[in-house]
Amino acid sequence: MTKQDILEQIEAMSERDLKAVARTVNALNSMKENHYPFLGNFLGVVEEESQDDNEFVCSMPIGREVLNPYRIVYGGITATLADMAMGWMLELRISPRDKFVTLDMNVNYHKAGTGKKLIATARVVNQAQDIWQMACDVRNDRSDLVVTATATFRQLYRSKE
Repeated sequence: MTKQDILEQIEAMSERDLKAVARTVNALNSMKENHYPFLGNFLGVVEEESQDDNEFVCSMPIGREVLNPYRIVYGGITATLADMAMGWMLELRISPRDKFVTLDMNVNYHKAGTGKKLIATARVVNQAQDIWQMACDVRNDRSDLVVTATATFRQLYRSKE
């Protein structure tokens, strides 16, 4: 698809579709500034202040683009927020030269994702050598528990070279 093809399709879009395109463009531009992955920027994930040093808190607004046909947040989006929260916390705890990968993740859904935003609170459950066990609660802006998740991450050490 050429740039001209894209521009022609944009010209034919509704205002609602243009908002989705604008959100995509904003996410791409934000990646250059904050170095956060596209999906996190597209979803509007931001760090929130935490009162507990042992927890990491982030949130995302609930917009039309993350709702399923029943007008609740897609379960996969909520699981993605939990994964991002646990990963973001881990990223702040390990050496900047090291990386990590998710080995497994378990998600339990408790209530529909509704409201104005979802708030994820992540914490370390255990750390043994290069294996990190994490947990995360996702609540809506009315404090309803939407999801609980646990995950295991493996830290990948990079040499000091």
